[in-house]
Order: sequence, then C-alpha cells, then structure tokens
Amino acid sequence: MPLREQGRRMRLRRTGTVPSDARVRHYDELGEDAQAAIIELAGRPWTAPEPGGLDDGDVVKFTDYYVVRAR
Repeated sequence: MPLREQGRRMRLRRTGTVPSDARVRHYDELGEDAQAAIIELAGRPWTAPEPGGLDDGDVVKFTDYYVVRAR
C-alpha cells in the first residue's frame, strides 16, 4: 500500500547495498513532489510527509542510493 494512503512520514537512509528484491527508483523517474522530497531529505536526518509513488523499503538512486523508511 502506498505510504500516502497510510498518512505516514518518510526518511531516507543512505545505503551501500541494494537488496536484490528491492524496487529501485531513479530520481528522474519520480514525479515533482517526490523529487522535491528527495532533494530535501537526502543526507539529512529529517522526515517529511511522503509523496506519492514511493513505498517503505524502496531504494532511490539520487547522488547515492537511499532506502525509503516510513513511520
């Protein structure tokens, strides 16, 4: 279930490994809201309301690989 439907917040965590079963999303594939959230959260210990299109456990390729964590 997409995070937005759950009303959750997300955080990005830099990762050096990508699990073989992870859904990897490239920054340029994301919508404008998701791109803005990635820019805001990458490399920072902040959370933000999740944008559509990302789920807990997804990996985003931006300047590094980041795992999406929802709470």
